[in-house]
Amino acid sequence: MKRLQKIQFTRAQSDARRGVITPLAAIVLLVVMTGIALIVNRLWLDAASLEVTTCVETAALAAGHELVSDELLKEKPDYHLLMERAETSANQALKLNTVAGQRIGINLTKGDNLHFGKLVPVEETGLRKFLQTDHEPQSIQIKTHNSSRLANPVADFMSDLTHTDLGRTSAQIEATLDNNVQGVRPFENVPVPAYPLAILKIDPTGKHTETWELQINQKRGRDEYRFDPETKTVSRGSDGIPEIILTGKPRRGEITDANMQLLDFGSDFKSEAVVRQIRSGLTRKDLKHFQGELLFNGPPLPIHCSPDIENAEQDAFQAMIGQCRICFLYDQVTASSQKYDGTADCTNLVAGRIMAVQRADNQTTKIILQPAVMTTRTAILAQPQADPSAAISTQKQTADSLKPVANKYIYKLYLTR
Repeated sequence: MKRLQKIQFTRAQSDARRGVITPLAAIVLLVVMTGIALIVNRLWLDAASLEVTTCVETAALAAGHELVSDELLKEKPDYHLLMERAETSANQALKLNTVAGQRIGINLTKGDNLHFGKLVPVEETGLRKFLQTDHEPQSIQIKTHNSSRLANPVADFMSDLTHTDLGRTSAQIEATLDNNVQGVRPFENVPVPAYPLAILKIDPTGKHTETWELQINQKRGRDEYRFDPETKTVSRGSDGIPEIILTGKPRRGEITDANMQLLDFGSDFKSEAVVRQIRSGLTRKDLKHFQGELLFNGPPLPIHCSPDIENAEQDAFQAMIGQCRICFLYDQVTASSQKYDGTADCTNLVAGRIMAVQRADNQTTKIILQPAVMTTRTAILAQPQADPSAAISTQKQTADSLKPVANKYIYKLYLTR
């Protein structure tokens, strides 16, 4: 019979074994904790980067809104003033937004991390590239590569340990303005900022001198009102932009006596619906009979109209003094058999703000309107210009007819990078 031999460890050997395992466990724990820390840092950095991008996008869009204003309608627009306003607005937008619960920690400065310019096509690729210029800029570029490190202990520790910028976030954003507008289309819960109001564009008969062509395009209108963009108020005084006097149909008058028309966008001229459209704009439901959009890239668009402005509509226009809204231009109006309404042939979109509303002795409503400049997401842009040579060979069209017509009053602002 064999006996099992017992091996006894001395106390010194047992202590030595524990002395080896303890440091090994500490090293394994350190590796595991480091991995977890890196994962947490990666998730934090992704979230912070998204917030930085959103914050900078907001700043770029805020700057873009300041680049288009009524200043562009003056004889000599002050683009340096517009760029100064854009810089101020962009910095204010950054201050109002936070990243990881704190300020982004950068200051936008023109020529440093805030650039103005245009998007120009590149012949080789056909793509558009940002070109920095102060001459009539229509694009904004913001770079935040040098943003300060955000407070994250893991990121700070790992950045110091590895001599990297793990704790820093950056973004490069571009926003561009485009005024090759051919129509408008509302979104869900986003109405078109437009009045159901049409203005006489031209009058070949010479009956009306208060037309958009004469008073605004040829600048024959009076310049008696001004709008303060800081206070958003209207006051008496000259600002270099002429006004047009819009007049409804007088008592016992004809539809052609008016140089403005209320348009029927599903309202049937019921005061409640018209007042809502004046105050809030045109919704998808309002444009149901127009397939949800209004396009002016072809023949005139005939729209049911009325020259009568009732007290409720007049009060609504009065409440909108100083607000910039889209209006429509019409070339001619045809009276219906009832002679109190008709059809206006609308041809174009413009923008303007009401400066004053008056009621004349003959019960005619007079609206003094000044042209204005605005941006809207609801603008429909013209398609990119086609190849002129191909179009001529197939459709016998000229190159000029293929070029979209720029709208000096309405722009669409969107992110291009």
